[in-house]
Amino acid sequence: MRTGLMQKFFVLIFSLLLLSCSEDAPKVNADLGSPEFAAGEFFHSLYTTKDLERAKALSTESYARILDAYGNTRGVVRTLYNMSFDEVNISIDRTGKNLREQYGNHAEITMLFEGKSNGNKKIELRIVKMVKEDGRWLVEGVKPNPYSRTEV
Repeated sequence: MRTGLMQKFFVLIFSLLLLSCSEDAPKVNADLGSPEFAAGEFFHSLYTTKDLERAKALSTESYARILDAYGNTRGVVRTLYNMSFDEVNISIDRTGKNLREQYGNHAEITMLFEGKSNGNKKIELRIVKMVKEDGRWLVEGVKPNPYSRTEV
């Protein structure tokens, strides 16, 4: 009887540990290995985990050099993308008919950023240029918001 109780206790602890470890995983509604997932993972590394090395690993070699020139994630998001957030939710923009435009080994993904900046609600869109190299989708560049910046 006592052994069964101990096993349940360890299963509960193990389950809680697994749940707590998954907090840093990107929450993008996309298939693993898809260009949408890779784009979401890229921005998750910049905004949530603030891991520039991971963002560079998810980029082409030439784009990784551009990111490296900004020194850290704060420099990238504030200067390169002009998108600072105090808190942000990153998702794939599913309002258009095409979630992505894909031609062979190239794709463009529209990402939606919703959050707060200096206490104000802020919504941004960016189009992520992706390229497939050696079976992996990598960020090749990020286009500015096609509809200008919107603060709600």
